[in-house]
Amino acid sequence: MRRGPRRAVAVAAVAFAALVTAGVMHPALAFDPFGPSGTVVVTPSSANQFAGTFDRGAGSREFTARHGAPPDGGSGALELRTPGKDDKVQFVTGEVSGPLERFRSSSYWALRDPGSPTDAMPSFQIAVDIDGGELEPGDLHLLTFVPRPAPAGTWTRYDVGAGTFCTMQQIGGADAYRACVDGGERRTLDAIVDAHPGISVFAAGVNQGGANAGLVAAVDLIQIGNRTYDLEPG
Repeated sequence: MRRGPRRAVAVAAVAFAALVTAGVMHPALAFDPFGPSGTVVVTPSSANQFAGTFDRGAGSREFTARHGAPPDGGSGALELRTPGKDDKVQFVTGEVSGPLERFRSSSYWALRDPGSPTDAMPSFQIAVDIDGGELEPGDLHLLTFVPRPAPAGTWTRYDVGAGTFCTMQQIGGADAYRACVDGGERRTLDAIVDAHPGISVFAAGVNQGGANAGLVAAVDLIQIGNRTYDLEPG
């Protein structure tokens, strides 16, 4: 299978570049990487392909027990900080590559620190080849799920699969999250799959920023298909 064009285009596109190179396969050839249902613990020393691929400015992440965890989420979570309006931090994995249909069952938990001056919450993004096959220039798009606000200091579960997504072609440093918040059209996953029958996933995970100045939040229990990622400090 040819991976060279995929790597070159994704690096040029910047976003999710590290994960596009991490063994992605065409959906027609891909095996299901999840195997039996279960929970995988992700720590600083065992990342399961998770990485920050489009971090910007002073955005930062830290595994910590400061915010506790959601039900059945162990003792800690991953804290995300974006001090300035242009800061961004992500935590995404390429282990979830394959059919977009898998994301019909997907969710994550998030919490906003009470000291944050905004009611925004961490969002969820999926990097896709919009028409499948070889990744050509212009094929890389980001699907962005922007969650509703929730009470500060409270762990809230977001049902990503039942939500709506903005779809944006990823060119250079374009910020798909900001474009979605600013009024981008949102569609269900079913509508996106119907419009793009060959669509395939490269990577997915949580995003915070831009336009989230001062936000301190935490995320945990990222669930995609039959796999749940429990984010723990160690």
